[in-house]
Amino acid sequence: MKKLLLTSLITLAASPSFADDHSTAAEKGLYIGAGVSYNNLDFGSVIKGANNESASGIQLFAGVPIENTIKDFDTFAEVGFFRTSTFNFGPGAKERVTGISGSIVLQRNLNEVDPNLYGLARLGLELGDDDGIFMGVGAGYRITPKVDVRAEFVNKDLISSYQANALIRF
Repeated sequence: MKKLLLTSLITLAASPSFADDHSTAAEKGLYIGAGVSYNNLDFGSVIKGANNESASGIQLFAGVPIENTIKDFDTFAEVGFFRTSTFNFGPGAKERVTGISGSIVLQRNLNEVDPNLYGLARLGLELGDDDGIFMGVGAGYRITPKVDVRAEFVNKDLISSYQANALIRF
């Protein structure tokens, strides 16, 4: 059922009747997205001599454009939810990391390379199991005017996250 719903949303968003090639990214409005991640927990910074642990994860997010005065950059406010699978710290010591976040995303089109390619940078705050300020960099590609894919590296307080995301613009 989830696959059918996701496929239907992507098909609807990608259909030519919804396409608007003449609008800028900031004029496109609300977007929602989801993705998967590979997360590395710097456990050695908490307990001396401990090994780092890794776990997969998921994230859900939504964003809206916000006005800015930075030439050639679009700015977005994003909120998100993040959850990892279980980190295994040893016998009987397993833990998931969960959090909610808010961030500002700067996006610049890379027309010199490809008109559908863009770079992005983010700065945000996460509340949850890995509280604190985080930063990220990445790149995105517009598959259609309404559907993008992104690859990002996000560095949080204790977790480094490599993410692959897809988003739909409304």
